[in-house]
Amino acid sequence: MMSEQYSSAPIFQFRNCRLLENHEIVSEDLWVRDGKILNPEKLFFDERRQSDVEIDCCNAIISPGFIDLQINGGVGVDFSQANIDVEMSVAKVAKHILSHGVTSFCPTLVTSPSSTYKQIIPKIKRCPGGIEGAGILGIHLEGPFINEQKKGAHTKKHITTFREGYQSLMDVYGSLDDVVIVTIAPELENSDIIIQELTAKGTIVSLGHSMANLIQGEDAINHGATFITHLFNAMLPRSWFGGLINQQ
Repeated sequence: MMSEQYSSAPIFQFRNCRLLENHEIVSEDLWVRDGKILNPEKLFFDERRQSDVEIDCCNAIISPGFIDLQINGGVGVDFSQANIDVEMSVAKVAKHILSHGVTSFCPTLVTSPSSTYKQIIPKIKRCPGGIEGAGILGIHLEGPFINEQKKGAHTKKHITTFREGYQSLMDVYGSLDDVVIVTIAPELENSDIIIQELTAKGTIVSLGHSMANLIQGEDAINHGATFITHLFNAMLPRSWFGGLINQQ
């Protein structure tokens, strides 16, 4: 009988730390290899191994990081400003939010002129996180294909429609490279075509800034929409969006 093969990657032991287990904070060491948490008993008795690296956490809490899917900027940075140094600004926000427990995020562009999208989108790339900052999951485009009646802080003159179908979207954005989420109002004409096209390419379609009724919402879900942007904000009072998504 062949013996089980174990990874030879280094084992990290986080000592003097606190973990969340069964709804309680407990003092316990954490063992990690290849980014996966290990069962120390199996490590000791099956592999007969000890840790390769020990890290004193000084009684800090170790927990999963937050993931922010809609962040328009921070620390003086607005991702939708065409005059910014895009790479430096994204890195600045990534470093700041990491210090608050956010380990990955989607830089989000609000309703803007087409020229702004075409300038900024190519400069934001997906990248893993590290000690220098949170990872970038991809870009979230929040607008300009939204309902004027629920525009919120979005600039009205740049809000537009899918008059020419999918081509309208590409004319505005220029490129969808590294775009992972697009927020639209599902009541817009041709939105079903847009949802199908985007989801077929692996892009998440989120519903938001909308006056859609139940039938329009159901239609959007049936065509592939799977997410909601800031639920209950910039939509009808007592919106049915939440219950609709939960039914799928």
